[in-house]
Amino acid sequence: VPRHPNPLIFFSLLHPFLLVMRVSLALLPAVAGRVCHEDSDLTVEALVMSGTENPKFALSSVERLAFCAVLESVNGITKLPTCRTVGFTGFKVCGKTCSIFRGDYSVDHMLYQMMREHLELPQTVLTHVYEEMQRLESTGGDFKCPEDPPEPIPDGSCDAEVAGSDDPTTVHYDPQNDDQGCFVSRQGDNNCYDYGTDIATNTFAQPGRGSGQCAPTARPCVPNTCEDVKAAAVADGLEWVGTDLPSTLPAAGHYVSLHIWPESNFHWLRMDADMYWSHKPGGTAVRNTDNNGDKIQDPSKADVSPWSTHCGYLLATPSKLTIKAAQEDVVV
Repeated sequence: VPRHPNPLIFFSLLHPFLLVMRVSLALLPAVAGRVCHEDSDLTVEALVMSGTENPKFALSSVERLAFCAVLESVNGITKLPTCRTVGFTGFKVCGKTCSIFRGDYSVDHMLYQMMREHLELPQTVLTHVYEEMQRLESTGGDFKCPEDPPEPIPDGSCDAEVAGSDDPTTVHYDPQNDDQGCFVSRQGDNNCYDYGTDIATNTFAQPGRGSGQCAPTARPCVPNTCEDVKAAAVADGLEWVGTDLPSTLPAAGHYVSLHIWPESNFHWLRMDADMYWSHKPGGTAVRNTDNNGDKIQDPSKADVSPWSTHCGYLLATPSKLTIKAAQEDVVV
């Protein structure tokens, strides 16, 4: 990945002049610039992971001024549409409110460089983020995949763990009602393993953590390989099925598909009663399409890149699983 000149050096030299930029921040676009209107610290989250939390860092006062100055200079769209459901989908910048940025060269590259300065990330992650930034900038976005409107928040009780039924005919792509709507109302607290097993633990569940394979706060719990994650899931109560695509519903439980992003992360998909597959990429919304915007009939052939290794299928029977760590005070 090319290492661009650090824009913060330039902006630090201009720091005295940037102070006067505070006055002009009121001219920023209402939505994208909202975070700069607020008198609050800013955090940046790279929306890229699924099994574990996204990389996140806080901006210094100088970095905040630099970012807001660049944002003020932008003329055009700062959030291009994308068909991607897993992998890098932008930078989420939060103060009192949050805005997502993707597709504008100046904003993306500044946040990317800041991320490199703040965090030690695997080269595979850096390469993927950079290549996806370039793709969006060069194509102008995936306008065949307009962004879905925000889902209403269900009123189900999600304070405690909520598990789905063992009856495979009741497993549906229905985020508003699945597990009392907890994958919507507690979206940021449940990941692909929670959704795949149909158990909303609100702890960003990790394969092996519920069965004591690692410390309650470990993320990930085991090395990121097919064999390690599969073995950890089996220890949690899942059953290995094999690498052939299931052709019928099981007698009890439902099938899940395990995918690995080498050296980076894991991802799970769930087979629903209609024999199509759905998934929940990390702390984002539940989806029933792949990165091409297509419904998923065969996970091994679906585009869920950069999770490029398909490990195979397991059977998840919610009543037989323990995916939540024993301690009640697991920090999410």
